[in-house]
Amino acid sequence: MVPPFDDRQRDRSSEPLPDSIQLLRSLVRAVDSLASDFDVVELCQQLLEACTEVTGATDAGLLLADQRGELQVLASTNESARLLGLLQHEGPSLDAYRSRTAVSAPDLRADGALWPEFAHAAAAAGYLCTYAVPLRLHRDSIGALTGLAGSAAALGQLDLRIGQILADIAAIGIAQHVLRAQDATIQAQLPTALNTRVAIEQAKGVLAERGDQDMDRAFQIMREYARATGRRLTDIAGDIVEGRIDLRADAAE
Repeated sequence: MVPPFDDRQRDRSSEPLPDSIQLLRSLVRAVDSLASDFDVVELCQQLLEACTEVTGATDAGLLLADQRGELQVLASTNESARLLGLLQHEGPSLDAYRSRTAVSAPDLRADGALWPEFAHAAAAAGYLCTYAVPLRLHRDSIGALTGLAGSAAALGQLDLRIGQILADIAAIGIAQHVLRAQDATIQAQLPTALNTRVAIEQAKGVLAERGDQDMDRAFQIMREYARATGRRLTDIAGDIVEGRIDLRADAAE
């Protein structure tokens, strides 16, 4: 495993916080949403978008462990099958989750021996640099946030710190979403959050097929509709699958 960041990476720890206003706004929105009956997938989407806006990451994904300890994608900045598959490859996400510490590969061409299949798939998808940080709840790890960049050494120590802050907020949000009883354990209830993603995946497929759109565009249509109506993504997903709402006009735009 590569140490979190080695001397091949640029040290940005003394630099001013990039896009600090944007980051603060994202954090305020996230904290504000936790005080209400929030949409956990939308919260994670906003945190991932903040990750790519204020760090060197091109794309990012948030993965949650299921009851078998296998990581499943809960949210990502791009809904392409290539990115979703890459995030679930055995590699940085799984290592960060299992070790409960940050891991990185500043240059996947040089560090490919760590995760050979992941490195090959990442290069094919246009990514040369990656890091992953654990989703932490007290001493437990419940998943990972992974950032990917298209150029080597594009992600520095400040990016890692920002990623961990965003991951910590996501973990708190997920815990608040899934814990329903005083005696419930987070591990026992995590499938609740993953089931939310399953419903959204089904609706994406239906909308993509009906509107002749790719999965990423279908997901964006769902999010836009959710924001416009003030409804949860999960509820909208159920309505799409059951045929109670028809967003084909939006998909055709």
